[in-house]
Amino acid sequence: MDDSCAVCADTLEWVAYGPCGHRDVCSTCVARLRFICHDRRCCICKTECNVVFVTKAMGDYTKMISDFSVLPSELREGRVGPYWYHEDTQTFFDDVDHYKMIKAMCRLSCNVCDNMEEQAIDGAKRRAKFRNIEQLKGHLFHKHKLLMCSLCLEGRKVRFLYFAFYNILFPLERAGKHNSGHTFASFCFARDNIFGAPLNAP
Repeated sequence: MDDSCAVCADTLEWVAYGPCGHRDVCSTCVARLRFICHDRRCCICKTECNVVFVTKAMGDYTKMISDFSVLPSELREGRVGPYWYHEDTQTFFDDVDHYKMIKAMCRLSCNVCDNMEEQAIDGAKRRAKFRNIEQLKGHLFHKHKLLMCSLCLEGRKVRFLYFAFYNILFPLERAGKHNSGHTFASFCFARDNIFGAPLNAP
């Protein structure tokens, strides 16, 4: 086990691993893959991991669970036995603060609505939350007549901590012009990325 994440190369402070036991990827990268890309595989061996465990990375002293059947069988959001469970990523945490951080990272909201609420005089904020990107894309299209470029989105999925989607939004009338910029890049992006997830052009 190295002291840096095998995906983002950042210092490995919190590690996430599945039953295969590979402790080489940070919890943030694993959460991105599981929440945004819906990829439940280990980044190292590609083993499908129904659940993963997140703990403090401490080298050879990192907490190891070799038998995942000892984890609570009742899966619900929040405190479950001695751990905290995050439904959207199917992840157990042994630290409540890190659980809350990952949970906040995976919360999607409409930036357009958020900005409108911040500018409102009466001020009571009721930010709509979306379970996944498809719900957010549908809201942006029907409510604000904005499109989110799928090709740009796929290219950024694994790179940003808080999912900086909003600089890839454009109005319907600009769709053709935006997509024409991908003419030469589409072939490269359409191939599998390093995690094996297909990157489909819009």
